[in-house]
Formats: sequence, structure tokens, C-alpha cells
Amino acid sequence: NATRFLLMNLEGRELLPMEQIELRDIDRWIYHRLNLCARQIAEAMEAYRFNDATQAGYDFFWNDFCDWYIEASKASLYSDSPEEQNRAVTLLLDILAEAMRLLHPFISFVTEEIYQKLPNTEGMLITEAYPLYRPDREFPTSASRFALLQEIVKQVRTLRSEFSVPPEKKVRVALKMGQDIEGAEYIARQKELITRFIQASELQITDAVTAEGSVPVAGNGFEAFVFIRDAIDVPFEIDKLTKELAKQEKLLAGVEAKLANSNFLANAPQEVVAKEQGKRVEFSEKIEKITRHLTLLR
Repeated sequence: NATRFLLMNLEGRELLPMEQIELRDIDRWIYHRLNLCARQIAEAMEAYRFNDATQAGYDFFWNDFCDWYIEASKASLYSDSPEEQNRAVTLLLDILAEAMRLLHPFISFVTEEIYQKLPNTEGMLITEAYPLYRPDREFPTSASRFALLQEIVKQVRTLRSEFSVPPEKKVRVALKMGQDIEGAEYIARQKELITRFIQASELQITDAVTAEGSVPVAGNGFEAFVFIRDAIDVPFEIDKLTKELAKQEKLLAGVEAKLANSNFLANAPQEVVAKEQGKRVEFSEKIEKITRHLTLLR
């Protein structure tokens, strides 16, 4: 599907020489992740941990390339600038071709078939050199900055999910950054991208946040204030959360009763007791979160 999407966007496009392209932060991030994946696969294969090698390739292609890089590149693919479109297509196809080489030991027929259809490749994939770790593709600063962006997006998306905000519904979000000036400047430059990722009707990046009516979430170096009330049926959501709270409290009471039973503690295997203790923590955390959400909605 990723290949099909890119091939559908090739009409009228011109592939540029890679040496003419100046990489931006997000491009350095994806090459950093590709480089890390090549190292992980090499180390896992040398240790005969074939499952770890496969998982590394899967994670790179599914998460880094498809979920983040292709999605982030859509603004360039659909821009009004032919130069920007050419740049985006060139980079996407370069990464796709190298990803096919990385994945070739694991899904050989699929990768060979795709490789033959790419306009930036020649010959058989099986005769190509396998990608190896390259020190010149280490971009730790870009990786760290993009990780901050990812955490912001994930936190807001999780909150939207917890409150059952439909994907098509846009919400207002205010973002307050911490003391990392460079990180804050980077996030400000990526405002348009973050807005698209979190489906925001408006994204404010400010030190003076009026938090009233919002649900806050905090991460490493930021606080996000999501104005959920604007996008949901508040009475319905309160009713749903109230029922869920009663359910979790009932489950917790059952676990507490078990763990208070001396016969159970004396006779049950240790792993069974540990499992019940884990449930107690899980139910308690859910109750705490639901209670917090109810307080904010009310």
C-alpha cells in the first residue's frame, strides 16, 4: 500500500539527484531511523536472533516510514510547488528502495516485486548490496527533536481516544513548552505538521495558557491543554465514564477481597498472587484516570 500510494503520485514528477537535496530535520530523522534499523538487523542476524531482526525491519517500515514519514510528507506531495513535490518524491522513493533491500531476507518475493516497479532502481534486488550501518547517517539531535514532536502527538491522540473524539472532529489545543529553548523553537517550526497530526482546529504555542475548559496532558518538556469539551457530547461522556468507573471499582473490590484472604495468600501459587497484585495496580490506575477525567468534565 505504501508503494502503491507513492507510485500514484509520480505523474509529472522529476526525480532529483540525491546529492542536490539538502536534508531537513525530518529527513535526517528518517535516515537516522533507517540507519539504526540496519544496525539492529545486523546485530540480531549475527546472534541468530531472527525474530528480533524481523521485528526491527517491521517497526521501521510500519511505524517510522508509513505512520510518520509518509504522513508528514503529504503536505509536500500535495503542495503547489513542483520543486517541493519533486523533492518529496525523490526522498520517499530513495527510502522505500533501501527499505526493500533491508526487508529482502524476510519477504523476498514481495520486496523483489516492488523493487522492479520503482523508477529509481535498476536490475535485480537480490544482486544489490545489503544496507549497513553508516556513521554519516547518525543524526542524534534531529532524532531527539522529532521524538519530542512524536510524544506531543501521541499524548494528544491518546487523550482524544480516551474521550472517544471522532477522527474527523477537530479540537483546539494549546501547547506550553518547557525550558528547552531549541526544542521549543523546533516545535514552533513544526506547528503546521503537528496541527495535521493531532487534528487540531487551532494550535497555540504559548507561555500564557488559559486552561479553563481543557483537559491537560504533560510530557517530557511540554504541557498540552486539549479543549475536549468543544468536540464531544459532555453529558453522554460523563454518563459513559461514570458507568466505567463503577465497573472498575467493582473489579478492584473483587481483587482486594482476594488479596485480603489469608487462605488465598497461603495456598495460591506465587505467580497467581503476583497476577492479582498486578490487577490491583491496573484497576487502581484506571479508576484514578477516570476520576480525573470526570472531575475535568464536570
